[in-house]
Amino acid sequence: MKHKRLTRILALDLHPRSFGYVVVENSSRLLDWGVSSYRGKHDAANVLVCKRLRQLLDLWRPAALVLHNPVKKSPRPNPKKDRLLEQIVTEAKSRRIMVHAPVESSADYKGKILTKYENARRVAEHFPVLTRELPPKRQIWQSEHYRMSIFTAAALAMAQLHAKSASTPAMPKRRPRMALASSRRKKLPDDRRFSESI
Repeated sequence: MKHKRLTRILALDLHPRSFGYVVVENSSRLLDWGVSSYRGKHDAANVLVCKRLRQLLDLWRPAALVLHNPVKKSPRPNPKKDRLLEQIVTEAKSRRIMVHAPVESSADYKGKILTKYENARRVAEHFPVLTRELPPKRQIWQSEHYRMSIFTAAALAMAQLHAKSASTPAMPKRRPRMALASSRRKKLPDDRRFSESI
């Protein structure tokens, strides 16, 4: 009996003083989700990493961490967010956790670009347990609800899992060895190398 290999992913949507997160196992199992924040005046990045992120890593032990652009910094200067990003990547690498950024856009769906709210609804359809977390659609004058960060993180995880499954090639069928009669087999100079490559 073959066992399907499970891939546990922690996806983060980073902000200067908070991050939304989801922990997923393969594409169908959502293990944990939420928003961690720190509203203190000093060293938000250090607090978020030491007191929030490390707890998640210790609890769930993910195989991969998914972020937006983990290597490249954002084009707009944001020292607080950049410092948080650097500390998170350093913490992940110290634990030998792979850090990924999905190649495809999580907002690209069947050839059209979805709004952030439409993308969140698509995430809720995939993970129905998140339906109760979905905030109402905001008006132009309203600020974004903090729980939207959960759906952004979930979309990142979905995009990474989709990219991983699409890039995994099927195992080729092994060709049967052809039995040759030793009396008729002609020995070639590269015969040993040929037999090992079959």
